[in-house]
Parts: sequence; structure tokens; C-alpha cells
Amino acid sequence: MEISGNIDYILNAVLERGCSRTPCESNDFSRLLQKKDFKDLIALEIYECYFWEERHEFDLQLLRELVESVAEFFQDPDTLMHIKAGFLETIPSAIVIAIVSYIWGKLKKLKKKTKESEDESSSWLRIKKNTEKIDKEFKNHDYVLTDEIERIFEVSRDEMQPLLKLMGCKCYYDRNRSIWIKPGVPDAKIREILQKHKFKSKK
Repeated sequence: MEISGNIDYILNAVLERGCSRTPCESNDFSRLLQKKDFKDLIALEIYECYFWEERHEFDLQLLRELVESVAEFFQDPDTLMHIKAGFLETIPSAIVIAIVSYIWGKLKKLKKKTKESEDESSSWLRIKKNTEKIDKEFKNHDYVLTDEIERIFEVSRDEMQPLLKLMGCKCYYDRNRSIWIKPGVPDAKIREILQKHKFKSKK
């Protein structure tokens, strides 16, 4: 088997510049959503989790537009100021719900012969319902433990975690555990949450 020259090029570049071996203790998805590669990845992750029965290229294209709209929310100067000050009052759930509702309304016109039972299992409607669950939970709580996702949302982790990323949450890791904290929670409150659940953090 012939090894691609690109593989050698990448590996040699890594060897020359070195790489960090420090494990990542957290991810701030409101910041990661500003990066093109990550926006593509989150769209693909949602596509993989929700569109496993029928796969259409236009669904992925629509998801990319959805992710782009959420990314614009986190680029807004007022949103950035509120996050930095620690008093962001809303997550971008309203954007997701509005866009998904619009998409589904248009798609239903294209699928006039679709049965009602199939409507209920629509990938787009599942995204909408799960986003509504996140919105409701974050109106009452600032965080959710990964181990409690299935109990709280009554949906698998695989379906909820891509949407928590899309909402711009911060995710902290400690060994085999993780916790999702909604965007805009002040640093002092984050430290309290992490200490309460015995998460180690450099914050």
C-alpha cells in the first residue's frame, strides 16, 4: 500500500513544531462556533445524530445555515459584552426554534403525502423539541451533568450533546465525567458549580 505524501508532510510538521500534551479540561462552544471548521463539524454531528433514516444533501446544507445563524448570535457585540460581563439572559434557542419551524413548514409543502405519524418522527421536529427542552431546563438551572442528560431530557446523550454545543455551552471535563454550563454564567458562579460537583478546574 502506498502511503500518501500528505501524511508524511503533516507528521513531519508536527514533529518540527511539537504539540501540547496537556489534556483539555474544558471547551467554550460559544467561542468554538466562531471557527469555520467547528461550524462544519457541529452541522455534521447534528446531521449524523438526527438524519439517520433518510439522508438528503439539502438537509446538511440547511443545518449549515442554521449553525451559521447561531454563530452570528455569538458574534454580536451586545451578546459578547453580556457573556463577558456574566449576565447573558438568553441562549440562542429562539433562533434555532424559529429557523427549524420555518424549514419544517416549507418541507411539509414539499411532502404533502407525508403521514401524520411520520411528521411526529421528523428529524427537524426532534431538533425543535429537544431545543425547547434545553431552553426550559436552562431557565431554571445553569448547568446539567452529562450523566443526568437522559434522565432530565428523556432523550439520549447522542441527541442532546450536539445541541448543547450549538447553544454555546461550556463543557468541563474531569476524568470520565463532564458538565455543561449555559453561556453567560459568571466565572465566580462557574467555580461554585465545579466545586459543588468536585470538578477540578484552573479557572
